[in-house]
Amino acid sequence: MAEKSLATMVAPSKRESGRGRTAIGVGVTTLITVLVVMLLATFAVLSLASARADESLTTLSTNSITDFYTADGEATTWYAELDAFISDTSSSDWETTLDDAGYTVGYFNGEVQVYESFAMGAMRELRVTIAVATDGTTTVRQWQSISTV
Repeated sequence: MAEKSLATMVAPSKRESGRGRTAIGVGVTTLITVLVVMLLATFAVLSLASARADESLTTLSTNSITDFYTADGEATTWYAELDAFISDTSSSDWETTLDDAGYTVGYFNGEVQVYESFAMGAMRELRVTIAVATDGTTTVRQWQSISTV
């Protein structure tokens, strides 16, 4: 066996002690840690932005649904009142009778039609069209949400 010199045994070289690699290892570890922290911060900001967008969309959706059902309730009440008026009235000329009663009336495809719109927020409305036959029966021709923009 080869004998080691006394100087080698007493003072090992940097390579043998590992001190040279330790400084580089700490630098790489620090760099990786900084990058991971930056990525996590970026993902946190993106998650927050996504959550705020979801909240805004949910609020708009809730308002839209509430507006629709409010208008739908008003339209249902209006239709019930119209139907009650027609049931309580006998007429051979429904166009004139309904017009005189304050309803918006038109004549389309050979039938008398009554029209009404109900606001659903600033940019939409519920349009309702009811056809009135000569015998006084009513038929819904349109019950539709329309954009007014």
